[in-house]
Order: sequence, then C-alpha cells, then structure tokens
Amino acid sequence: MRAGGLRRQARWAWLCAMGLAACGALHAAGVPVLTAKHASARELWGAEQLRDALAAAKDAPAGVRVIAGLRSEPEMERLNLPEFWPQAKEAFLIEQVGKTWVVAGSDASGVLYGELELADRVRAAGKLPEGIHDMEHPALKLRATCIGMQKQEITYDGAEYDYLYTPENFPFFYDKAAWIRYLDSMAAERYNALFLWNGHPFTSLLRLPRYPEARELPTAQLEQNIALFKWLTAEADKRGIWVLQGFYNIHLSHPFARAHQLPYHLAAPNALASAYTRYAISEFVREYPHAGLMMTLGEAMAPQYGAEWLTKTIIPGVKDGLREAGIATEPPIVVRAHATNIDDVMKEAMPLYSNIDTMFKWNGESLTWTNVRGTVRDRFTMLAENSNVAIANVHLLSNLEPFRWGDPDFIRQTLTNFQRIGIEGLHLYPLRYWDWPWAGDKTTPRLEQTDRDWIWFAAWGRYAWNPNRDAEKEHAYWAAQFAERYGSDEAGEKLLEAYTLAGPCQPRLLPRIGITEGNRQAFALGMTMPQLIDPARFNPAKTLWTGDAPPGERLDEYVAEEGKHEPHHGETPIEVSDATLEAAQQAVNAAEAAAPFVTKNNAEYARVVNDMKAIALLMRFYNAKTKAAEQVMLYGYDRDAAHMHSADALLSASVEAFRQLTALAGPAYVTATAMETTQRQIPFRGGMGQFPNWQQCLPMYEKELATFRKRRAMLESGKGVQAEQASGPLPQVEFTLRADAGEATPVEPFTVEPGAKLFADRGVTITALAPELKGLRGIRIASRAGGTLRVKLAHPAQILVGFVKDASRKGSVLDPETEQWNLVMLNAVTAGKMPPMAVWAKPLPEGENELDMGKGAYVVLGFVPEDLHITPHVNVTQNGGAENLDWLFE
Repeated sequence: MRAGGLRRQARWAWLCAMGLAACGALHAAGVPVLTAKHASARELWGAEQLRDALAAAKDAPAGVRVIAGLRSEPEMERLNLPEFWPQAKEAFLIEQVGKTWVVAGSDASGVLYGELELADRVRAAGKLPEGIHDMEHPALKLRATCIGMQKQEITYDGAEYDYLYTPENFPFFYDKAAWIRYLDSMAAERYNALFLWNGHPFTSLLRLPRYPEARELPTAQLEQNIALFKWLTAEADKRGIWVLQGFYNIHLSHPFARAHQLPYHLAAPNALASAYTRYAISEFVREYPHAGLMMTLGEAMAPQYGAEWLTKTIIPGVKDGLREAGIATEPPIVVRAHATNIDDVMKEAMPLYSNIDTMFKWNGESLTWTNVRGTVRDRFTMLAENSNVAIANVHLLSNLEPFRWGDPDFIRQTLTNFQRIGIEGLHLYPLRYWDWPWAGDKTTPRLEQTDRDWIWFAAWGRYAWNPNRDAEKEHAYWAAQFAERYGSDEAGEKLLEAYTLAGPCQPRLLPRIGITEGNRQAFALGMTMPQLIDPARFNPAKTLWTGDAPPGERLDEYVAEEGKHEPHHGETPIEVSDATLEAAQQAVNAAEAAAPFVTKNNAEYARVVNDMKAIALLMRFYNAKTKAAEQVMLYGYDRDAAHMHSADALLSASVEAFRQLTALAGPAYVTATAMETTQRQIPFRGGMGQFPNWQQCLPMYEKELATFRKRRAMLESGKGVQAEQASGPLPQVEFTLRADAGEATPVEPFTVEPGAKLFADRGVTITALAPELKGLRGIRIASRAGGTLRVKLAHPAQILVGFVKDASRKGSVLDPETEQWNLVMLNAVTAGKMPPMAVWAKPLPEGENELDMGKGAYVVLGFVPEDLHITPHVNVTQNGGAENLDWLFE
C-alpha cells in the first residue's frame, strides 16, 4: 500500500496546479499543504492553520507533503481510503500514505476539523505524526456558545430584551480583533455554532425598505452594522461556525409600533405584525446566507399562539428569503421549548421545514447534576424524538457565579448522559453572561472571560466532540493544560485536583437546600433561616430536586424522618453539606500546595487560590446554617431547648464564616452576580445595587442572628409564649375613617378573622390568626400603598399594625423598630405565602390622628385601649409542632 501510495502522489499534481496560488511558495518554505481549486473557505482556512503549525515544526524529510480534501473527490477515491458511513457529518480521516499525510473529510467541515486535528498533533510533537490512522466525528451535531446582545438594565422605552446594536450598548460587537480571537478559539475547541441573543435585532441589521417607519438607527450606524455582521458571519463560516441570531416574539420595532398604535410586544398575532415579521425574516435570510435563527416564541406572546406564529409567519419568511436569494440549503431554525406549547409547535412545524432544532434548559438556570430525571428527562426525550436536533441549553449558571469553575470530569459525564438521552446539541452560556466579555473580578484591566474561564469553554467543547475518552489519558491531558499555564507539571497536577474537588460543591448542595435553579437565587450570597426552614413560602422550583438532582431528601423531609426516627432515602442535606465542605477544603489544600511550583501567571494563580478559599468558606457557611436550621426544625417536634442552644452556636458560626467570606471575596469581585435586577429574590429581594455583594448581605445575617437571640430569650424565659386557647379577644376602641383616610385607595374597614382579605386590592386571605385578634375591627388598604393614614378615635388607643417585610423597597418601608412602635405579638397572622406577621402597637390620642406609614404594605388589625397592657408574646399552636418558626428570625 505504501508503494502504491507513492505512485498516487502524482495524481495530486492537479491539486497544486489548480489549487492555491501559495502552493509553489510552500514547496520552497517547507511541507506543502495541497488543496483543491474548488476548496471551500472552510478547507482553505484549515489549511492555513496547518501550514502555520508545520512552519513552526522541525524540518521534514524531502518529499513530505499533506493533501486535504473531500473524501468524495475522484482523486481521494483512487487512494482507496476507508469509507465514511452514510450521512456522515463533520467526519474526518487522517492517514499517512508513504510520504503523504492525507486529510479526508465527509464534508467541508470534516476537512477543516481534520486539518485542525493534524495541526494540533504537529504542535504537540513538533513534527508530522508517523503512522497515523485517525478517523473521528463529533458526538453532538450542534456545539454552540452564546453571547448576549442584551443588558440587565431595561434602557429602551421600558421594553425588556430590546436593545439596539450600537457602540454605546455593545462596544465589543465592533471589535474585529476580539472577534477573530474568539472565533479562532471556538474553532480550536470544535464549536460549530454561535448564538446571539436579542429581543428584536432586525432593525439593527436590516434596511427593511418595505417598512421605512420601522427604522430605529441612523443610516451610517445601520450600514456599519450590516457590513460588520456580513463580515462576522463570513469569518465564522470559514471556521465551520453558523451564527444564529436570536429574537423574541412578538417584538416589534418601536417606531413601527408607535406608527401603527401597537404595543412594542404583542401577546397575540395580528395581520400587520405577521406581515412585518415575515418580511424582516425573509430579508435576514436573503442578506445573511451564513446565518440561522433562534427564537423564543413565548414570554410576550401567549403560549397557545406559538404553533400558528411559527408556521404562518416565521417559516414562510425563511422560505421567502431562500427563494429570493436562490439558496437551496435550509438554514437552521432553533425553537426554544420555553414559554410555549412546544409539543403542538413541533407537530405542526416539522412537516413544513426539516431543519428545525429544539432547545430546552439543562438543570434550569444552574448546573446541578450530570444527569436529569423525571419530567425533565421526559421533556428531553420527547424533544429528541420530535425534532431534528434536541439541544440542551446550559443556561446562566446562577449557582456557580462568580467563582472560577472547571471540573472536566463533571462535564464529561454530563455530555455522556446527553448521548444516552438522545440530546444531540449543546448551547453553552458563559459563566458571566450579562457582563460579556468581562469576568467579574475586580482587576485593572478587567479580565476577559475567554482567558479567565478557559477551561469552561475548552472542556465543554472537547467533550461535545467526544465524551467517550480514556480517563487516565484525560487526566494527563488536563494536567498538561494547567502545567502549560502555570509553568510546571507539579503545579498542573495540583491545580487540576483543586478544580476537580471544588467542581461538584455548588452543584450538589443547591438541590438539597436551595429554593430554585433559576436566576431568582444568588447562591454565592447565602440564604436566610426562613428560606431553609420554610422553603414553601418562597415559591420553590420542585424540579430542582425532582428532575435536576439525584434522588434524595430536602431538609424538611430529612428533619421529619429524624423526628420520627425513620430511615432516610437517597442523598440527605446534611451528608451532602458535610461532603461538599470537606471537598472544598481539600481543594484549598491542593491549590495552595501548587504554590512552590508555579512559575507563570502568578497573579491568576493567586486569584484561583482566593476562589478556592471563597468556595470553602461558602460551604462552611452553608454547613453551619443548614445544621442550625435542622436544630430549629427539630425543636418544632420535641420542644427540647437543647436544640435552640445548638442552633445558636451553629448560626453564629455561619455568620462568622460569611464574615470571612465577605473579607475575602468582597474586594475580589465587582459584584457577586452579573444580574442585579428585581428578578433576584433569594437571599434578599432587591433591584440594582441593593444586594450586589457580600458586604450588603453580611449585616442582614448579623441582624438575623441578633433577632434569633432575642426571640429565643423570649421563648425560653417561659414568659410571653401564648397558646391559642389561653386568651380571649382584646377589647376594642371605636374609630372612624376620615373621607381622605389614605393617600392610596381603596381604604376600607374589615373584621379581622380567618378567611378575611388582608389587602383591599389582592385576594390574599388570613389563614391563621392569634385568637386575641379575632373579631377586632381593622383597616385594609391597597397592597404596597403605604402613605398617610387618617383616622378619628373615640378614646385614647393603641393602634395594632402588621407590617409586610419587603427588602426590595429598602429605604422606603417603615421600620417599626426605629419608629417608636412596640412589638407585642409574634407569629400573629399568617396569610398565603407571606411571612408570618408580627403585631406592633403605638399609642394614639383621642380625636383626629395622622400616621406616616411609609411606602410598604401594612394592615391595621385593630385599636385597643391605651392603658391595656399586652405582654409581648409568641402565638404558638399546640398541634404537636410549631405552625411556623420563621418568627424566630424576622
């Protein structure tokens, strides 16, 4: 065969004669890389990378050459190379035939990846690999990263997700050098798609002459955008990368909407919006032949319209553009399974368009497990069976922020499970989506995510190509990657160990104790005691533990079984917390042990060690606090004061751990999370700048500890604990509401009793009530109204008020502790998922009264005589357990 191969080299003379103009120069400079005259842009770009690698390698013997082309080429056929299987995509074969190294591809991308693989081998060995026979193809058909053309601030006419492409909004979009670096890294890691997310991108990228009233950018800016997007999609195409532009539905051009007296976002289709959107999509397909489309059918549009909108507006628009441009190849369309009836959508769409993929979130908006089960797995299975490619969207990573994360084996196991489920696509978010391209580290200059989080991108790309690799070889591979960055094999081994140990900590712990895998929770900022002991109050996402985690117990289940002395099942919160604490500390030890061997990138090494220490402190915080919550909940079963003593010590330890975490991580990061909007609710509600970092959360945890100690002292003193049957109704003082009783309307009297509405404008009703309040005549107002209350009293009285805690309105909500109110009752009123309400009293004179009630929600629970002494107490029911223990902390 080798001799035959030498004869066959002559048959490739046409490649030099008809191929690249640089072919002759390459003969003079070193090893020639020969490609066909009609080679695609992908093949030619790959050949350039191979030439660069060969130019830096050792001198090769005379007569050595590389030929690269499609396996289907007649000249390739004559080489008697192994055949690819039918419908092979992106596959390549590298084989040495005498002095010729052949790179054959199933398609242009296959040739490209074969050229890149051979270039990697040349760089690693310093020469062409002898005797190579390597045939490969990707495990996943679609391997994508994404970039948000979005901002966390709503800046454009109050419309969510809508942002114009301008240098002011997205300066990185106009940096061609940065794009080249990013696209090169994507190609090196074998990604083949890039998603750009935006609400309505079409007026930033298209002229749309049919609808001049839709124009949103000045002509010069629009033309710059069009030229740049054409350049970007062409450069991406050279590297085997499809650019897919995302959009939400139904979003309209804002000037277009105003011109036609429509809202910017529509909940249902109409003829004008359909015609406009169909035209915009057709123009996009015609203008950008190397791009595809990704859509969110829901959020603005009601779910029941998804199938209609896709089949009667979007797909016809794509087909219009293909027909007008004379393009036969259907560009990919990706439909998210989010906020739409995806089953109905796919049933109607697939007969009309074959190249439709679906996308569904993996582990919600976090990373919690290498697998899925239950309803989450069922959804992926359905999508795999009913779409061209089912794509798993590794989305936002809310539980990993802001620390470095890169456990290669966790990622390898995850992608192995993709294959088992039938998932054939990966859509990967960066670790800090909302700040792209910058990492969250507080450095000057800012760190780029592609540098800081190199292992995040590299590992997902490597295992999306092939997760079925030898474990020992993979360990050696990643150790070498770390060694190259930090200067020695010893440093590489220790740092790989640190990343691998720290990797599962946040993913394992969140499902056992957390509220949600969504972006509502900032896991790095901790959790409050009520969130741990009473998660139902905070609208937990049940798929966090029923679909995105292995079988096991939540904290309430664990404590219930402990209280009943029954056996546990699966993972338990305490064992997982203990395991993650130990692993995190071992990660710190490994990272610190690398110090004597680090000879490069010392500043980044110091940041790695800092992150490992921060993760360990976070795990210590959660370990102590979870155990404190366990003790409090056990107290609810047996009323053993020893539990409260243990809880005090553990809660104190958690605050100290958080204090140390604040000192370590606070100065290291701009913010703990990239998204700082009112969407964030755990651990504290708030908008921009209220709880961005550990420094703002620490005082809240310190206050929680102090409150617990006060409530515990009250509880354990034997005074002030009052059972339901121990007291009758309080006496009342009559009142009259003035005509201008409140600044907010409606304001109305009501009888305080179970089943009564708590607010005038909401259906939240009282479900449990301290018996002494029952039957009092109170006042309810519109929720969140606050303002001034005006009331006339028949006699001097004490007003009894329940205030609703709302951290999202910090600075405007009245704080009764600082406003000369007296706390008289804890755990007094329960309504819906609201925290149990405490009752505060304030003396008022006879006659006209005006009270500034701040700007938060409150309810007046009655007026009692001024000289009535109410001993501060806790309302506790006698049903074998505490109805609710949140009052110990709030």
